[in-house]
Amino acid sequence: MSKNRDIQRWAAILAVISLVAPFIIACSVADPATVPTPVPQGLKPASELALLMREMTAFTDSTRLRSGRGEELLPYPAHFDRMLTATPTDGKLDIDRASFDAFAHHYLGQLKDLYDTPKADRQQVFNGTVQACANCHAAACPGPLVRIKKLYAPMELSPSAK
Repeated sequence: MSKNRDIQRWAAILAVISLVAPFIIACSVADPATVPTPVPQGLKPASELALLMREMTAFTDSTRLRSGRGEELLPYPAHFDRMLTATPTDGKLDIDRASFDAFAHHYLGQLKDLYDTPKADRQQVFNGTVQACANCHAAACPGPLVRIKKLYAPMELSPSAK
C-alpha cells in the first residue's frame, strides 16, 4: 500500500511540475521590447600606437616570465621601432613629438641593451627597459602606469648584499 502511495505522490509532483514549468519559463523570457538597449560607452577604437604598446606589454611580460625560469630571450622584436611612426589615439600625442621620440629612442636603446647583455646581468637591464616605459607614461598618458609597474622583475640580492 505504501508503495502505491509513493507512486501516487511522485505522479502528483510530476504533474504539478509539468503544469507550472511552462509558466515559469514564459515569465523568465524577456520581451525584446522591454530589454534596454546598451548605451555606447564612448570608447574609441585602439590606435596603431596603442595596439603596438599592448604587444610590447605582452612581450615584456613574457620576457619577465621567461627570464625568471632561466629561459632564453625571444627573438629581437625589430618591429617595435614602429612606435616612432605609429599613429596615436586621436592622431595626436599627449606630449610634444620631440619628447616622445626621445622616450621612444631611450626605450629602444634599453631593449637593444637587453639583448646585448650577458644572461647573468639581464635582470637589471630588463628593469631599465620597464623603467623606460614608466618614464614616458609618467610624462604622458599615465593610465598604463599601474600595469607597467607590475612588469618589473624582482631583483636578486648580490652575495655581498645578503
